[in-house]
Amino acid sequence: MPVNGTGKVQNRDRATPLPRFYLIEHRNNLGLSVEEVSRMLNLSHYYYYQIESGRRGQKLPIPLVLELIRVLQIDAIKFLELESEHVKKHNEFNRVK
Repeated sequence: MPVNGTGKVQNRDRATPLPRFYLIEHRNNLGLSVEEVSRMLNLSHYYYYQIESGRRGQKLPIPLVLELIRVLQIDAIKFLELESEHVKKHNEFNRVK
C-alpha cells in the first residue's frame, strides 16, 4: 500500500462490487450450484462465488473465460458481450474512466 507524507499507510478506495448476473443466470438455468461449477472449474467455491458476486476477477484471465464458456455452455461471442457490458456497468457505477 502507498505511504503518505506522514509515513502512514493510505487506504485505497475499493470499488463497489457489481454481481455478474449473467453467470448466475446461466448456472441456474443448468441447475448447477456454485460448488458444482467451482469443482468443474477447479476453483474453490468461495473464489467462484466472488467472481459471480463481482468481488473478484475484474479482468478475467483468458483460460478462465474459456472454461466458463465451456462449463456454463455459453456462446463465446455472447459471453464476451455480456462480460463487456458487465465491465462497462461496473466502471460507470464506480465512476472509473
